[in-house]
Amino acid sequence: GGEEGAHPHDQLDLPTLKSFTKPFLLADMGDKGAKSIERLRALQQARHADGHSQAPQEEVDALEELSGYLELPPADDSSQLPRGCFRLIARILAQWPVASWGPILDVLRLLLLYSPVNRHYAASTGNPIPIIVRRCLTKHDAPRLVQIRALFVASNVFAHDEGAQAVIREGYGASVLEPCLELVGHEDLATRMTAAAVLYNTARLLPSGEDIEVLQLASGLAHHLGTKKDTETAFRLLLALAQLAHRNSAACSLLQSLAFDPEGVEVDGSDDKVKAIGKELRMMMDAQS
Repeated sequence: GGEEGAHPHDQLDLPTLKSFTKPFLLADMGDKGAKSIERLRALQQARHADGHSQAPQEEVDALEELSGYLELPPADDSSQLPRGCFRLIARILAQWPVASWGPILDVLRLLLLYSPVNRHYAASTGNPIPIIVRRCLTKHDAPRLVQIRALFVASNVFAHDEGAQAVIREGYGASVLEPCLELVGHEDLATRMTAAAVLYNTARLLPSGEDIEVLQLASGLAHHLGTKKDTETAFRLLLALAQLAHRNSAACSLLQSLAFDPEGVEVDGSDDKVKAIGKELRMMMDAQS
């Protein structure tokens, strides 16, 4: 974000903030989705066995194609995912119970790292990301594995600009922010860190000025930083807050009115980088007044 024209923040030395120019992603390809595709195959067979039928050939083929697609790592010239795969993913999300979504979310997290897939979903009316967010993050009945994998999907949608801009443009930013603010207080470390990653990824792209989403997110982040956190979660939340405050007078004024102290954030463990970003945020708040 950032306001037009010269701003008092332009004179500040902000090395920590400036060194983070990319979203936080879960880019590790792991086993390239092999285990999850195996699991999908087993679930697919079980569903059809219950109905005394066979899995349609196109579904069987689509799983094969998914497997083949994920064999090649994401590249600038990645080809588009076959259409049958998109249809299969849509069908699973529409027909399977949420408790069985774990493997398809794992596959989707990987697919979003490929720019053609990311772009396809960003432009599509059938974009599954808002549905996944609503179903797995805003409702509290999804199993923990499904919830964490939904968070990985929500962070990896930011891997490419089109997917990221669609989050902001479609306005489901707000439906992502609320559950993620809640989940940064979760007992599970991976859940906290990934929720904080999604908040940071969103903060990087929100418009500047007195935009209501910006101010709500800033006050939510400040509130959550009031309780002790692990180092990485605290760092990501402060980094998100620094992103919102940078060249944004309204956000800085809000933090001052909340009497938020970025240098007083308590963490478990080493706090060097937390102190560094806290100090830069303090400089921005002070340059405001």
